[in-house]
Amino acid sequence: MNTEVNLHPSSELLNQFIQGELATGRSVVISAHVELCKTCSEKTKELQALAVSSWVDPDSSESSIRKTAGDYSAMIQNIVKEEQIKTEQLPELVTASLGLLDSSISLPRVLAKAAAKGLVWKKVAGGISEAQLPLDNETQCGFIYMAPGCQVPVHTHEGSETTLVLDGSFEDELGKYRAFDFIIRDQNHQHQPISKEGCLCFAVLDSPLTFTSGLARLMNPINRYRFRKAISKYA
Repeated sequence: MNTEVNLHPSSELLNQFIQGELATGRSVVISAHVELCKTCSEKTKELQALAVSSWVDPDSSESSIRKTAGDYSAMIQNIVKEEQIKTEQLPELVTASLGLLDSSISLPRVLAKAAAKGLVWKKVAGGISEAQLPLDNETQCGFIYMAPGCQVPVHTHEGSETTLVLDGSFEDELGKYRAFDFIIRDQNHQHQPISKEGCLCFAVLDSPLTFTSGLARLMNPINRYRFRKAISKYA
């Protein structure tokens, strides 16, 4: 498994995560990334320490958090230019069977625990399958598998989509994404994900995606219905 991690949550998003300000779905995908990424694991511990300090002495932490956010951005830029962390430095993963792939796959503990409850896979389009995992009444969450050579129609988002690559890789007009990368796309992005080797991801949507070209646009009412149905399970 490729251990290079190029894309991470921002320090602001990590701070919202440790403060408990995010919907469960977004917290789970961040937690999974933090398990997989040494850099973000260490950063989360730093932010947790700052949060504790703010409870003890509220007047002393605000400037520290601002400074840490700036330092973190610089640190990420330096890390991606240096030799990446070695396999033995990564956390121990949990081997789980997802019921779709021929073999088991290593997952972060938070996702392995969720998958252990059982997944129902459905074919969404040519080569793409999805197993939804209801976690809250604000987000549509699930595992997505892209078979080798398949692509998602060109689309944008009414809100945001957070994706964690678990295995394999995919690419779009904005870059190539490998195992453990953390990607956020929103209404400012229009893209077409393509996977040459196949890819397993965990994705969290806070609004329906919108296809923007060709016959795929006829699927937009269905996308909105599927999103409403997913979140209604926790309404």
